[in-house]
This record gives sequence, structure tokens and C-alpha cells, in this order.
Amino acid sequence: MLKEFGELLGWLLIISFGCTLLNYLIKLINKKWGKKISAHDFGKKTMKLLMTVFVRNHKYFGLLTALLLISHFAIQFSQFGINLTGALAATLIITQVALGFYANRTHKPRKGAWFVSHRLIAILIVLGIAFHVLAPYTLNNALLNNTSTPVQSTETTTNTNTTTATSFTKDELAKYDGKNGNAAYVAYKNVVYDVTNVRQWVNGQHNGHRAGTDLTQELSASPHGETVLKNLPVVGEYVN
Repeated sequence: MLKEFGELLGWLLIISFGCTLLNYLIKLINKKWGKKISAHDFGKKTMKLLMTVFVRNHKYFGLLTALLLISHFAIQFSQFGINLTGALAATLIITQVALGFYANRTHKPRKGAWFVSHRLIAILIVLGIAFHVLAPYTLNNALLNNTSTPVQSTETTTNTNTTTATSFTKDELAKYDGKNGNAAYVAYKNVVYDVTNVRQWVNGQHNGHRAGTDLTQELSASPHGETVLKNLPVVGEYVN
């Protein structure tokens, strides 16, 4: 439920940002073809309505975009942890809103460095959102591949690290929780993976998930899915 709500907020965020962009498009249309459009009664009324909704309320759409962004980020972070493409797009949006707020409060003229920056950042946001939607975990996976080098594991004399079993029940898998020197295993679709030497799984925890458990449901619901398990050692079969 929370995952679906987070996705809904994400799409509402895109729609709200799209409404802020219509400010530029409608102004451009009015500047180039306003006289021709206003020559017709229907065109005149339509242009007046569009100018009222999207131009006059431009700053409010910007504020709504920022509020939706904060809500979307909070929910997605609680479910999946940090997303670098999302964080990049969010940084651009916050910068854009802050710049617009500054210009509005100080009554800056519609020219100069701030105005050019405001337009350029809008283009970057479009690219950033597209990147986030089409390839949400590209940067995360790139970082994971660069940092998931083996680290020296702590030796232990416990039986949970030395067992040679290839099948794991729920109780057996729970022993591999990554704590007190134990290895860290996770299950996904009846396959058990060893995450002991993955830096992100320090002490058997990562983004609210715990080692020694079946993460099939969590990973299936995650945007990155099973890609985070790529190239990890397979240690056995999960039998529930």
C-alpha cells in the first residue's frame, strides 16, 4: 500500500512539474501567436484561461511540486533507501524552487543570470526525471559494483559458519544473520545468496532489511529487483 502511494506521489509530482513548465510554453505561444489567437472569440477565452491557470499560478505549482517531492522522497526512502537518480532530480527541483522563491521575494526582473539559470535548470530537471523514471537504479548499481569488493570477514568457531548444508529452512537461514561473526545470507525465490562480504550489509542489515530472512517479497516490489544480487555467491536452496 505504501509503495503504491509513493509511486502515485511520484506521478503527481511529474504532473505538477509539467504544469510549471506550461508557464513557459503558454508565454511563448502568446508572444508569437497571441494576436492571431485572440482574433477569434474562442481563442481569446482559451488563452485567457490558460494564462490565468498556468502563468498566474506558476509559483503555486512550483510550491506544490516541492511538497510532493518531499512526500515522495520520504516514502520511497523508507521503503527502498536512497536512490541516486531520484536524489539528483530532487536536488535540481529544490534548487529550482529556491531560485524562483528568491526571485519572487526580491522582485527580480525577468532577465539576468538568475533568469537564465532558472530556464536551464528546468531543462535539466526534465532530463533528470526522465533518467530517474527510465533507469531508476543505474547510479545505485554503478556505485554498488564499485564498492562491493570483498572485505576481510571475521573468523568464527560457530557451527553456523562452517555448515556445508545446501538446503536451508526458515529456521536454518535465520542463523546466518551477519551478527556476532556469523555469515550473512538472504533468500530470494528459493535461492540463498551470501552477502557477507558486501559492504552495504554491515552487521547483517541494509536499508531496513535483515540478513537471515527471505527477501523475495521485498526485492520483487523494489524498482531494482534482483539486480542487486547479481554476481553474489549462491550457497544453497531455500526450502520454506
